Amino acid sequence: MFAKGDARLRGVGLTVNARGLIDMTLDGKPSALRDASACNLASPQDGFDLDCDWDYAAGEDEAAERDFARLTGRLNACLPTPLNLVAPAVYTEAQIKELGAKYGPSFEEHLRADKDFGQFRASYPVDEDNDVSLDVNLALDRDDRNGKLEISLGFSRY
Repeated sequence: MFAKGDARLRGVGLTVNARGLIDMTLDGKPSALRDASACNLASPQDGFDLDCDWDYAAGEDEAAERDFARLTGRLNACLPTPLNLVAPAVYTEAQIKELGAKYGPSFEEHLRADKDFGQFRASYPVDEDNDVSLDVNLALDRDDRNGKLEISLGFSRY
């Protein structure tokens, strides 16, 4: 994904494995990103977006946290510099009410129920002019309404 031209991006793909989950591939070979619950691959002509999610049922906190730590370690081992930890957003009751009034009750409910257990971001220039960069976002969240956890990983290159 750090290649100067877009030719290397043509080798990125997604396959469904024997467990019915999604693996990212590079030139048809499996990568470290395996067993995703859902992935989206978009816009290879104008840029590149790859977003994958791993879902965990209520009570699988330990497994989610273990997998999140492994994924963070894998990414930090292959990126030019480690990912940056992002402080979780904290909203006051007044801010939650204001955003709920603006975006609706379901958004207010989301703000109350979504718990951020870790979020990392980084941006890396791909070309000499810094016109193209690879942005990486990694997060682990829990929805307190149902106890489910989700790891989300996104790569964007524009």
